[in-house]
Amino acid sequence: MGGKLVVGGEAEVANPWTPAAIQCDSFCQMRARSFYDPLVVVDENLDYQPYLAETIEPNADNTVFTVTIRQGIKFHDGTDLDAAAVMDNLNRGAKGLLISAALVDLARDPACFAAAAGGSVVGCDLVMEQIDDFTFTIATGKAGDLSKPLPWPGFPYYFGGQWGLIASPTWLAEVDADSTKAPNAVGTGPFMFDSYAPGDKLVVKKNPNYWVKDAAGNALPYLDELEFRVIPDSQVRAAALEAGDLDIMATSDAGVLLDLKDNPDFPTLLQNQYGETNYILLHLTKPYLADQSVRCALLQALDKQDIIDVIDGGNGVPANGPFSPGQQGFLEDNGSLPYDPEAAAAAIEAWEAANGPLTVNYSTTTAARSLQVAQYVQDVWGQVGVDVTITQIEQSKLINNALFGDPAFDAFGWRNHAGLFADQQYYWWHSSAALPDGALALNFGRLNDPQIDQFLEEARSGATKEDRDAAAENLNRRFAEGCFIIPTSYTTWGIVHNTSVQGIGQTPTPDGTGNARDGAGFPGQVWLTAAFKSA
Repeated sequence: MGGKLVVGGEAEVANPWTPAAIQCDSFCQMRARSFYDPLVVVDENLDYQPYLAETIEPNADNTVFTVTIRQGIKFHDGTDLDAAAVMDNLNRGAKGLLISAALVDLARDPACFAAAAGGSVVGCDLVMEQIDDFTFTIATGKAGDLSKPLPWPGFPYYFGGQWGLIASPTWLAEVDADSTKAPNAVGTGPFMFDSYAPGDKLVVKKNPNYWVKDAAGNALPYLDELEFRVIPDSQVRAAALEAGDLDIMATSDAGVLLDLKDNPDFPTLLQNQYGETNYILLHLTKPYLADQSVRCALLQALDKQDIIDVIDGGNGVPANGPFSPGQQGFLEDNGSLPYDPEAAAAAIEAWEAANGPLTVNYSTTTAARSLQVAQYVQDVWGQVGVDVTITQIEQSKLINNALFGDPAFDAFGWRNHAGLFADQQYYWWHSSAALPDGALALNFGRLNDPQIDQFLEEARSGATKEDRDAAAENLNRRFAEGCFIIPTSYTTWGIVHNTSVQGIGQTPTPDGTGNARDGAGFPGQVWLTAAFKSA
């Protein structure tokens, strides 16, 4: 028992720390889950297990779900966890600018829905009914319409994501009155907020009244304190670990992982299943990138294996689409176009003959590896006739540019789409989330394709697992056909730590039957509920 861990991650989060507002990447998730608990977790068999929820029961056609909340749990401020607290959180998230896109097929209050008259229903309450102090129901409805219930077999998994992180309703009301209190998070989690310096560090202290126990009956967490530090450059982060300034870090930098992999002083947990794809995200409303011939030419100009060999020392696997190994919809061969710089040059020449010179702005983060990739892309696209400029910006700004379709956004070095099921990607790609440039949209590229929509809808509501699997595979093939993104490699994350760090991946499920899977299909993080530091 006792001790402190210092944890290094790659980026600061935007809009901390109310669950409805945070723009959460992997390091955000790792930090947020120290002071928040989710309603469900994913276990080692990839099944969802109730966490703050005690049970989740669907009706016969998976259109209404009855949720029962565990009793006897309190938030850090002494507020009771109950159905009303959870419903307040879920409604807030469903009205949030980010999370609402993921919940488009949850039913909204019928009167509010009717008043919206086909417009945005983001401001409408969800259709939830409180049954007793600890039980409520929640209903689906196509595009928010209660009169059109939508089968959604995988819906409970959404309770394990950002939407399912539950904050104190007392604190949320205080934030409503005074937004400066937003960084001072109050949850039910294993650690309690202590201090926060944006862009530098977050400190959390042990929750002495945490409700989860280990198999021997010991109250968790074991540690007294966690200190999370933001260190954007992966090489600087690795140097801090080696110098003893960090106990543990997360990185997806293949070069750093290669350098550390044989060092016995720094064991590495590799996360290479259900992970993100590294790709070039394209702003599809730009006229030249709306043209499939240009997109496919840009794809065919890149030798993916050469990028891996030159920049990552051969440590990586070329990607052919948005789904990584292990994910529903992954295919070894999805029909993706092969590397062919001559075909790429011919396509660009034909486009420029009709439209004039083609210039693309490539945006990237300030990390050293990201700049190397940008310069590589600049060179090879230049060889096929494209003039490429490079803009380096901080990661949270990069994300904001994509969210709002900023004019500076042409092509981004990107990493996304971790998860278990194709349905979890719905809000990244469905046209319902392809809002106009200037409006906040999780469909970053403003992808609007009827076939993509069809396959996403089938992957969400297919009657059988086989139906949903087939839809996911068709979705993968359509991405390859349309060249909507330019995949380069599959992300391998490493959680690297010194030898004193123990208990990684040991967060128990409340029923004691196993452990929660770190990240719930969102690699690049571990949950430190059961971590400890050996002598």
